[in-house]
Amino acid sequence: MLRGPWCQLWLFLLLLLPGAPEPPGASRPWEGTDQPGSAWAWPGFQRLQEQLRAAGALSKRYWTLFSCQVWPDDCDEDEEAATGPLGWRLPLLGQRYLDLLTTWYCSFKDCCPRGDCRISNNFTGLEWDLNVRLHGQHLVQQLVLRTVRGYLETPQPEKALALSFHGWSGTGKNFVARMLVENLYRDGLMSDCVRMFIATFHFPHPKYVDLYKEQLMSQIRETQQLCHQTLFIFDEAEKLHPGLLEVLGPHLERRAPEGHRAESPWTIFLFLSNLRGDIINEVVLKLLKAGWSREEITMEHLEPHLQAEIVETIDNGFGHSRLVKENLIDYFIPFLPLEYRHVRLCARDAFLSQELLYKEETLDEIAQMMVYVPKEEQLFSSQGCKSISQRINYFLS
Repeated sequence: MLRGPWCQLWLFLLLLLPGAPEPPGASRPWEGTDQPGSAWAWPGFQRLQEQLRAAGALSKRYWTLFSCQVWPDDCDEDEEAATGPLGWRLPLLGQRYLDLLTTWYCSFKDCCPRGDCRISNNFTGLEWDLNVRLHGQHLVQQLVLRTVRGYLETPQPEKALALSFHGWSGTGKNFVARMLVENLYRDGLMSDCVRMFIATFHFPHPKYVDLYKEQLMSQIRETQQLCHQTLFIFDEAEKLHPGLLEVLGPHLERRAPEGHRAESPWTIFLFLSNLRGDIINEVVLKLLKAGWSREEITMEHLEPHLQAEIVETIDNGFGHSRLVKENLIDYFIPFLPLEYRHVRLCARDAFLSQELLYKEETLDEIAQMMVYVPKEEQLFSSQGCKSISQRINYFLS
């Protein structure tokens, strides 16, 4: 027998289920409340009745959404219509709980998108992570979700999606890459569908570049054979050998040669780089001095400058690779330099992640431990939010 919280949970779920049967002949004394003199015509009760009706409609909508996610083949047109836009949308937090319930159910039942349980494509979770856990990057929040979701929902994409993240260290490039991995794949970085390469770790010696090229081509090919939706991450992309960048070219072409045609319908390439982060900072500082607010800065302000500076960079092969020259990268996404207020939020999140109590004064003390530039304005954290956890540990020791 269920007792305690579990019993309360099941009772709550039963109450929320739409269409719960009523006892035969059950009367509804509140019906006819519009009649003058009715004992049920009290305005407070009528408001309660309206709220209960709204709650019932909401619970029915949740149930319809849940059943259509879990049993898509049994979701008829009427149910699909109920999940569509009705002039409003489920709150983000409510949709988050719906996804958690679906994930829990699918942990012991086979109900996987596209028939592959390794792939989760939790776009609601990705939206929540970008909006709640990522700080100071409104351009990233807007572009990454829209671009990735649009690509993965395209039935037959013409090419692989290539995104290049640029910005100073500690601004969130690896953080966002990890969000994508965790929300698109059940096993995160451990998934068979994901491969991450760090230039200085996986390809450290230029004299072995021919061997690296063979290994890289083999791993891409094998991963695409294993999964129909793959993700490849290249950290420190500016340090990749030109020969390795050339190997990637055919995989990013719109119409690749037959020998290099992608085995999987959906392939995403992420390139993470500090390259020309200084240009991003200069443009942002100039706009702020001119009276623009940070949130008013758009891609049009940054992307042309960023791409032009990358092409003109002479001390690395990334800007001179065919990936850049032949426009095989779909978006160059700038990560803005972080300010004092963003560092405070990072410190707060670090405390919460470790379930530690904190005071507002403590967040200020930790944020003040960072170095801020330029020298005169002292506006941007030189390390972004990097090493915040270490500073908290030092502060607590």
